[in-house]
Amino acid sequence: MILHLVFFKFIEPYQWGDEEVMDAEIITRQHPLNIDEIRGWACGRNISERAQAMDFVVMGLFEDHAKLSAYLIHQDHMRGVDKWQRIATWSVVDIEVDSQTSSFAGLLAGGVGGQIKQWDILKSRQVQGETHEV
Repeated sequence: MILHLVFFKFIEPYQWGDEEVMDAEIITRQHPLNIDEIRGWACGRNISERAQAMDFVVMGLFEDHAKLSAYLIHQDHMRGVDKWQRIATWSVVDIEVDSQTSSFAGLLAGGVGGQIKQWDILKSRQVQGETHEV
């Protein structure tokens, strides 16, 4: 499993509330609905007021390098990249979840398998017409 992390920082003068920013956020939130390679997804706005803080983060979970690579070139992802590159800079970190080079503790320890099962249930309910926040 690979955890794909992306940290976005707005380019001046962009900020929350700008139409371009809202468009990028909406597209990013909808990636799990359009990209099958995604096994888990979280994204959100920063709430910290620290000077070094970023503005937005994406956390995607992928089965392997091939699935991550397919995601990176997926049409829907590229649509998001096009929006974000106009309004922000970003940094990326990809870590192997089941690796000796990664460490997880507390609520994150050992939870990946259970989270994937839960994700599959939510995705199948979505296909059946039930609505859930993803």
